[in-house]
Amino acid sequence: MSSSAPTEQSPEKLRVELARWLKRDVQGVERIGGGRNSQVYKVTTIRDGISQELALKIYFRHANDSRDRLATEFGAFRFLWNHGVREIPESYDSAAELGWGLYQFIKGEKIPVGKASDSDVTTAAAFLGSLRKLSVLPESRALGVASEAYFSPSKIVENVAQRFTRLHLNLDDSIAEHLAAHKFINEEFTPLYEQVITWKRKFLEHAGISFDADLDWSQRTLSPSDFGFHNALKQPDSRIIFLDFEYFGWDDPAKMISDFLLHPAMELTPSVRRTFAAEIFHNFADLPQLRTRVEAVYPLFGLKWCLIFLNEFLPDSLLRRQFAAVAPAERSTLQRQQLAKARRMLDTVRREYQNFPYRD
Repeated sequence: MSSSAPTEQSPEKLRVELARWLKRDVQGVERIGGGRNSQVYKVTTIRDGISQELALKIYFRHANDSRDRLATEFGAFRFLWNHGVREIPESYDSAAELGWGLYQFIKGEKIPVGKASDSDVTTAAAFLGSLRKLSVLPESRALGVASEAYFSPSKIVENVAQRFTRLHLNLDDSIAEHLAAHKFINEEFTPLYEQVITWKRKFLEHAGISFDADLDWSQRTLSPSDFGFHNALKQPDSRIIFLDFEYFGWDDPAKMISDFLLHPAMELTPSVRRTFAAEIFHNFADLPQLRTRVEAVYPLFGLKWCLIFLNEFLPDSLLRRQFAAVAPAERSTLQRQQLAKARRMLDTVRREYQNFPYRD
């Protein structure tokens, strides 16, 4: 794995390399997107006189990031496709040495932020329910653990604490934006964090749920991990195709549900969130303690989201942004924006940690 992120290649150079790899004529290569961890291209090829559109994904690789994003996503799509799941792209080929994955090209539109409907979240909940059903298959045990999957409340707390410490070590109070983040952490985040931990321990004890014991395999599920409409396309026939499974694997369904309800990239309305909660708890009815566990960990994942926003203050974030070429704004502007998001998320945690809004 390289020690620095590769730069974006020209479409013409990619076209030539793709033709050599695929052993077919490549007529066009067009950059169409990607996130912080990837570059995505629409590839037009010709085989036996027939034109075909494919999606090429080039994955971020760095010595400080041990995750094999290509192997995880390619393997996840292949496993799901082989078991009849069609709400994902089909996997075609991969080149581990290049960090390339080749997939079915999906034609569709993003669901606008804040515009997801009851029907959309019902579809999302049904998709997660289908993953739950696949989780009982013996061959599913060969799949890896989802990124940052922690199977006990204590492990979630440890992860939040580790993020907190890492952020503290990288803040430079001589920089105005860093000083503002430092004050936010000390004066706003930390006091609420301590309140939430105290409340959560009492809540779990009252519910008879262990703070330290790992969740039994029978209570876990397969999960895309970073799941939502920010990683989906709605096709002309209104079918939704879910994308970006770089973090896929075994996870705690309570984390999966909490992250969907809290995810800032979708801005779901309270009514739509309630619809999702009702549907997902119905689809996971075989897990009788799930609703209680979601209520317990929901505020913890809110606190974690606060720190995820502040990743913009960490050096690794800059490398990923440079690789994906999605950082037109200055770093200081991005940092101020992320700090504002962290404050809004903290307000949500403060308002909801003792009054879970999706109880019924």
